[in-house]
Amino acid sequence: MEKTIAKTKVYNVIIMDRSGSMWDIQKPAIMGFNEVLGGVKAAAQKYAETQEQLMTLVLFDSTSIDEVYWNADPARVPILTDETYVPGSSTPLYDAMGRTLTKLEKELKGDENHSVVVTVITDGYENDSHEYGLAAIKALVEHLKEEGWSFAYMGTDHDVHGVSVSLSITNVVKFEKTEEETLKTFRKERRAREKWAEEENMFNISCADATFEDRIRFNKQRAKKFYRDPNPGHGEK
Repeated sequence: MEKTIAKTKVYNVIIMDRSGSMWDIQKPAIMGFNEVLGGVKAAAQKYAETQEQLMTLVLFDSTSIDEVYWNADPARVPILTDETYVPGSSTPLYDAMGRTLTKLEKELKGDENHSVVVTVITDGYENDSHEYGLAAIKALVEHLKEEGWSFAYMGTDHDVHGVSVSLSITNVVKFEKTEEETLKTFRKERRAREKWAEEENMFNISCADATFEDRIRFNKQRAKKFYRDPNPGHGEK
């Protein structure tokens, strides 16, 4: 008798800066995000028997922190446009991360068959948070990493590696603030998520009897190298 494979819920979370300085790369940021969304949609179809892909997009600036969609079916969510992504104001990075991560953690209590991939995208330093500070966000990230969550940081126009270290995020991509480099970086993000979905499928098929602890160990191991390039030869660093 064939074993039934319990579907894993894969939470694709993107927390994206919408501050005024993002005007410089508004168009490639929109195009790049839509490419990532397309990859999640493709993975949802390809691995429909072993996983359920869910998409969350949080856009933030000092006027508001908006859940454009939250744990939504990627097949049903709209693409980003220049009407839905309009940069302006300052950068409450810590508040955007704190609200998003805290809410999702609460929702996942009791769910033992999931994986979470969070990517933060910004072109500048935190400068307008009021609810969360750096120490609180770093502690929250470290706690969730112990739960098997994966974190990545895509940044430009600031000390990207310094900020990522301060947040305890080790998967980092720094890119030049040009259309070409922005698109290249988003494509790297897409490939990383496609590889994540492929590994998820293999794990579910080969480890149908895995415990929650097995899954956490598996997620923690692969989360260390989220941005390894599954398609070498692209010349990206």
